[in-house]
Amino acid sequence: MYEEFETRTSYKYLKQVIDCLQEPVCILGGWAVFFHVNKKFQEAQGRPYLGSRDIDVGFHIDKNASTNALQKSPLVQSIKILKTLKFKSVSFRMYKEIHTETEQEIIEGKNTQSHYLFPMYVDLIVDNIPKDLKEVIGFTPIDEPLLELAFSGESTLVKEFNKKLMLPSATLLLAMKINSLPQRQKDHKKTKDLCDIFALLWYADVDLKTAKNELLKITTKNKIQKCLRSITNEDLENASSQMNHGTTEISRVLRELE
Repeated sequence: MYEEFETRTSYKYLKQVIDCLQEPVCILGGWAVFFHVNKKFQEAQGRPYLGSRDIDVGFHIDKNASTNALQKSPLVQSIKILKTLKFKSVSFRMYKEIHTETEQEIIEGKNTQSHYLFPMYVDLIVDNIPKDLKEVIGFTPIDEPLLELAFSGESTLVKEFNKKLMLPSATLLLAMKINSLPQRQKDHKKTKDLCDIFALLWYADVDLKTAKNELLKITTKNKIQKCLRSITNEDLENASSQMNHGTTEISRVLRELE
């Protein structure tokens, strides 16, 4: 699904980003799933769980935060730190370009053929978007309303790279993935979401019955059913090839959520 170079590079910069940001760093998306399931997945399959191409970092923002409060927020301070690490802003993301052969950062202004470019993205995700946020940071970040639950207790602290990480609970990540999967347009992103959902149900420290009960406190039955209806046989086959689990087994586990 992803080139080994891409996930290796993402992991390298994940460590760099975590090293520089204030603890605890809230990690979302594919790397958060990785930290939840990798130990059991590796024990079962003798290889690490699927990595991620991008780095997703979460921030709590008070919906009524003043401009002054926003200027002092962890989000704004983190943007400043990422800029010192030579990450640039584009739309709602920050990125730097990596050469796919040398694996070195590409110096700004240096001409490099596009097929040698790997954009290393860091997505800054917030739970709320106050009215003055765009004016303060220059762009509107991705918002994930469910993220607010992570900052109010639906999370766990783990230590990675000798730093404290805040991970949304497995059930909260599951809800985020269920909400996002039906919207996916790119095949690889939909496949990754499906793999992550199955991995959280199979390899995270939560049983299926508990997961279903907790999930219904976070999202709705309609959203769960919409997610399940959007999964095609081709999607199951794509996920099966990545997970080393049969399509029947993956489908059976997903249907436990109905």
